[in-house]
Formats: sequence, C-alpha cells, structure tokens
Amino acid sequence: MILTIGKFEAIHLGHRALLQEVSSRAKILSTESAAIIFKPHPFKFLHDTNYKPIFSEHEREKLIRETGTKKIITLDFDSQLASMKAEDFCEKLFREFNVREIFVGESYRFGKNREGTIETLCDVAITHNAKLHVMKNITGISTSLIRNLLAEKKFSEAEKLLGFSFFIEGEVEKGRQLGRVLGFPTLNIYPPDDKFLPAFGVYKTRAIIDGNSSIGVTNIGVRPTVDDGEKISVETHIPTLIAKPDELYGKKIKIEFLNFIRNEEKFANVEDLKFQIKNDVASIKN
Repeated sequence: MILTIGKFEAIHLGHRALLQEVSSRAKILSTESAAIIFKPHPFKFLHDTNYKPIFSEHEREKLIRETGTKKIITLDFDSQLASMKAEDFCEKLFREFNVREIFVGESYRFGKNREGTIETLCDVAITHNAKLHVMKNITGISTSLIRNLLAEKKFSEAEKLLGFSFFIEGEVEKGRQLGRVLGFPTLNIYPPDDKFLPAFGVYKTRAIIDGNSSIGVTNIGVRPTVDDGEKISVETHIPTLIAKPDELYGKKIKIEFLNFIRNEEKFANVEDLKFQIKNDVASIKN
C-alpha cells in the first residue's frame, strides 16, 4: 500500500498534489493508494467542540476520491489516539496497513503534543523496510487562510487556493414552499450541523444537478421575514429552472459560491421581501 495521512480538511491544491502523487506512485507499483483521515477533526476534539470543518465528511471523501485515491481509512480521533506517543503511532501505521511507501508534507507533525517529526517517521519506516517521501508545501496555501477568505466572502480568492469553487452539496428536500408562494420557488438543502457555512446572507451561486449547471440566487439563513426559525437552510432560486422543485426532491445538488450579494435581513412585510428578491435576481443576470 502507498499511503498518505493528514487532516485533509480543505483538499486544497497542496493536498491534491500530495494525494495525486500517492495515486501515481501506486499505479507504478501496481498496488493500492490510500489516505488516512480522522474523525472527528483533531482540532474539534482537542480545542473547540464547535469547530466546523470546511467540508462535510461526504464532501471531503468525494474530493479525495477525485484525486484517484482508491482507499480512505478513517481513524477515530479519541483520547487514546490523542495521547499516543509518536513512535507508537508510527508502529501502528506500518503494522496495521502494510505500508510500502508513505507520503507526507514537509510540515507534518503527529503523536502526543505533536512530538513526532519527519525524522521520527523516517526512522520507523526504515525498520519496516518502507520508504518515506516528503513533499514540499506550496507556499501561500493553508487551510486557515482559506477559512478566513471564505468567512470574508472572498470566494474567487479562495477558489485560487482550493483549485475549485467552494460548495455545499446535499439532497433537495421539501421546505415550507414559501418561495413558491412569493413567486420565487427554491431548491432547499439542509447541511449537517458540523459543516462550515458562509455568513447568513444572499449569494450568487452556480447550481449543479445531474451534471447540468445554472446560475442562481442562494440564501443561507433562517428566513427572518417569513419564518424566524432556528433551522439553517440553504435555499436556491434558479431563474432558468424548468422543472418544479417537487420534481427534484431527493436529487443531489451542488451549490458553488461565486459572489456575495447582501446580508440576510428581516423586512417589514412580504411585499418588501418580494421586491428585494426581484433585485437580487436582476443582479445575477447583470
């Protein structure tokens, strides 16, 4: 097995280069390529229980597989793993997964209190007749920087580091159908609670269903004018959509974020809301 290991939260250009190298090497050696990831995210377990990774588990695994990685191994990040000494963690890798070669980034650290270094991993690899490959990080790319750009609604800048548009993916679900009453039917998805979301507001987006893409207007929030609820929804109106929303229930939909339009706000009445939505739709057409 040719293996890599990491949090792989953003699956950005640096992550993708590493994963693709593992996949290419595995093909040359006619063996399996694999990536070890963790659940929950180590930062969530160690520091902040409210931490929300950029992509959901499903989204992250899909992005990893797109690099050609054949196998994803998920380790439970619990107190036992968090307290494991670096050398013991290395031994676990080579004993349990029959690793022939392992690829990591140059800043990779691991084990209790991040005491494990590249040198530690190299020493243990040698005792197991395995090879260690260390790839240089791509300067200027980090998950924390991407998170900050997304929080600041700088989607085009984040896209340059990710190599693709930030997105939210899910199944179209039945909502309260208020958009239909207003004359702007929407396709609704309800992301998992631990998924990172941009700030409540209205965005220009690209919706992809069955491989077909359309520009739309997406609202993230709790619909304060007509609902004022607590459940966060991602609702997308696609002006050119021919199908009725109920014909698409259960369909996978991918919402890619392009531009910020405005903050979510509570209007005095429904007529004011309808007027604003018309302006939102007009703005994406322009």
